[in-house]
Amino acid sequence: MTLKSYLWGVGLASILALISFGAILWFVSPEGGGTSILILLFLSLFLALCGIFSLMGFYWRQRRKTNALAQSLLTISFREGTLLSILLVGFLIMKVYQVFYWWTALIFLILTVAIEMVFLYQEKD
Repeated sequence: MTLKSYLWGVGLASILALISFGAILWFVSPEGGGTSILILLFLSLFLALCGIFSLMGFYWRQRRKTNALAQSLLTISFREGTLLSILLVGFLIMKVYQVFYWWTALIFLILTVAIEMVFLYQEKD
């Protein structure tokens, strides 16, 4: 698979996930839809954000480091896009279940940063 086809695939998948997120909001009430609707809503939002953040991170890194290997840039961008998506969707899930306080958000943020630090530490070895 070439880099261009991979990036187009991620972009298309992100657009489809965004469309499904919008369709869930438009056609079904997430408040009255039950747990399965909330799972689909958050899953589609996670996939859309993951793809968008990964693409944005890749293009940003590619402009900064033109001599870096594309595969390493993709790996880093996908990892950080996934973690950022988990963070944002996690905040929304905490808000839905009414456990979003400054200290729970801070704990979740610290855990996410700690996971990224573990990856960065393993990357150096």
